[in-house]
Amino acid sequence: MNSKKIYSPYYYLISRHLTLSDFGLKINGKFPKEKQFKNTVNTNMFLKFVEKTYNCALIVFSKYSCDCSNHLYTQPQLVTILAAKIYLKTTYRGIIDYLEPCTEILNFLGLTRLPHYTAIQKFFQRLSDTQIKYLNDFLLLDHPEKSEMIALDGTGHTSDYADKYYAQIRTKKRKGYTKNHLAIDVDTRMILHYGVSRGPKHDTQFALAAIRESKRYHPHYILADRAYDSEEIRKCINEETLAFDQIPLKTRAKNGHYRLNSSTIFRPKAYARRMNVESVISVIKRKFSGINFSRSEKLRNKETKLKNVVYNVYRYTQIF
Repeated sequence: MNSKKIYSPYYYLISRHLTLSDFGLKINGKFPKEKQFKNTVNTNMFLKFVEKTYNCALIVFSKYSCDCSNHLYTQPQLVTILAAKIYLKTTYRGIIDYLEPCTEILNFLGLTRLPHYTAIQKFFQRLSDTQIKYLNDFLLLDHPEKSEMIALDGTGHTSDYADKYYAQIRTKKRKGYTKNHLAIDVDTRMILHYGVSRGPKHDTQFALAAIRESKRYHPHYILADRAYDSEEIRKCINEETLAFDQIPLKTRAKNGHYRLNSSTIFRPKAYARRMNVESVISVIKRKFSGINFSRSEKLRNKETKLKNVVYNVYRYTQIF
């Protein structure tokens, strides 16, 4: 029996020269009629999160990953449950127990029964970094084309979830952590670019890629702390993005054209808004946990990337 594989519209955007209008969608990424809960006046933030995640996943993900699978659950359904697990800061077993009495969410997702918790874990294992990036890029289609200020910073997500008292009495050494570097729009506090790898790693190793990726938003200022003070980074900001660098100068700086002339363009009031990126990092760790529970390094990196996308969906439901 030959079954034709149905790809998502986003797949065709990458593989063929088509636009969203070819699928009856608006150019800005919105559905002509997005699926909504029956109670449209509901202000529950979790229901809004589920609604937006599922509607985005319907566009980005194909219905099924393989023609030979059982076709019991679609990829948009699984990715929505996986995102809800991170949103609620729970386990694979915990999210299934949480959703079981939520008939409104099950009806919205088109589920007659919930998948086994191992199905969610296996879906997370085979979920690619490219799919996560596509989901984030599609979400940013509604973001304003111009960002006045973009802020850069990095943080670490630990994988050491052992009890602190146990670690103290057994002199347990700390495990390696996952480095998460972010570039955000200061006004909307949306994550425009992220870079994830095993730590420790200096923030400057992520900076150039983040700056070049931010070029399409035409920033006027790019804000960063003193750790980013290098001639190469300042040159990239001024010459490639045509923006002004707002980076404090290190006290021992003695060479570099852009470094020595940075004091003439430094604006303390503009630099003070860099604290917005610290706020975003705080929200990610407080709402979605700063601890990665995955065992392997590859899955820990993927978990961190997924947290960044979940934050963007959460922020999207607040401002759009």
